[in-house]
Amino acid sequence: MSKKSTMKQNLRIAQLGVMSALIIVMTFVPFLGYISYGGLSITLIHIPVIIGACVLGAKGGSILGTVWGVSCIIKAIMAPPSPLEGIIFRNPLVALVPRILAGLVAGLIFSLIAKKDKTKHIASGVAALSACLCNTVLVMGGIYLLYGEKYGAELGIASVNFGGLTNYILAAFTVNALIEIAVGIVIAIPVSHALRKVKTNI
Repeated sequence: MSKKSTMKQNLRIAQLGVMSALIIVMTFVPFLGYISYGGLSITLIHIPVIIGACVLGAKGGSILGTVWGVSCIIKAIMAPPSPLEGIIFRNPLVALVPRILAGLVAGLIFSLIAKKDKTKHIASGVAALSACLCNTVLVMGGIYLLYGEKYGAELGIASVNFGGLTNYILAAFTVNALIEIAVGIVIAIPVSHALRKVKTNI
């Protein structure tokens, strides 16, 4: 392996380590990675996963998605933001699988579009959009399928003004998706572009 290839490999490992550490910090520091409301949360932790997927590819995105999912499960066990999340996000089908797939999808979408996108800005934006939708659809869908209407009272949903678990999840999906997509696109495009330039200049 040439010196240049070794330097790029070391940079890749360093970037993966830094973004993994950022995900863990954002998971466990209050108000840094999650904005809780009504028993659920808007997440900001998808941002380093998207950036990692755009810079490190589908494999890197999947690894970061795994770090996110495992951290989410640990948080749900040790210090859940709410009783509802403490129950729901211990389940790997809700907490882990969607996050791995979000990183994977972001990396694949970016690689596909980047071939025809000279600046890579469009590729980064679409990757961010895809990751957010993948995560939100799978998490909210998992909650609906695994913790349906009959569990509403146990999970604290019955008192929510939206009226029932189905309407609550639809409303939460809309709020979460719009905010997470907007934040993901605005931050992921410039940051991933800057990190790719660093890698290119080596």
